[in-house]
Amino acid sequence: MARGVHRTPHPDATAAIARGLASVLRGGDAVELRGELGAGKTTFVRALAGAAGIDDRIVASPTFVLVHVYPAPDGGPLAALRGVRLVHVDAYRLAGADDLDALGWDQWFEATGAVRDDAVALIEWPERLPLRPAGAAVVRIEHAPRDGAETRLLAIELPDAWLARPGVKDLLERPPAVCPTTRVWVAPTEPTYPFASARARDADLYGWLTEKHTLPRPAKPEDEAAE
Repeated sequence: MARGVHRTPHPDATAAIARGLASVLRGGDAVELRGELGAGKTTFVRALAGAAGIDDRIVASPTFVLVHVYPAPDGGPLAALRGVRLVHVDAYRLAGADDLDALGWDQWFEATGAVRDDAVALIEWPERLPLRPAGAAVVRIEHAPRDGAETRLLAIELPDAWLARPGVKDLLERPPAVCPTTRVWVAPTEPTYPFASARARDADLYGWLTEKHTLPRPAKPEDEAAE
């Protein structure tokens, strides 16, 4: 498993990590979401679903119904997830395998626990499942109250088989960033990182070319030598 750790000082920064994870997912993947109650697991799922083109307003905690299924649109922004269903599982109140059978578990999972190719499983409280998907990614979300009430520590573990996918290295190694132009949080996998878009990047460049941006102090010879 490959591992990366991010400290996110704001919910929008956590959402940026979720969007980054969404961009590397493929049908047949499973993601275990670990963290105490209130850590923000469902909020993470909501941001991930939004990145796939799903209306994030319909994403809710499945605590009382165990499973929600959200179909990603065929014209969604992430080509690899178009037409794929996000199966959001919360096993916190799971009483046993019979509960899963009653919910149509076999529609989305093979007898081995593997996720079907037309679905991605996002699983809260996975340790309570009688059979966990093999080769699942893991996202651990923890409170970091010493750094602020909204700060979270996110540890991401991805299967080695994912390492060849575009964006995986950036997801693990880059922190989410605030776009210098728009001031919105940018996912680590964004092609224009740390800018939110090519337009934002070009606007920043235009600012330098037209001298709208200034350095905090006069340039020194050693600055040029360091380039």
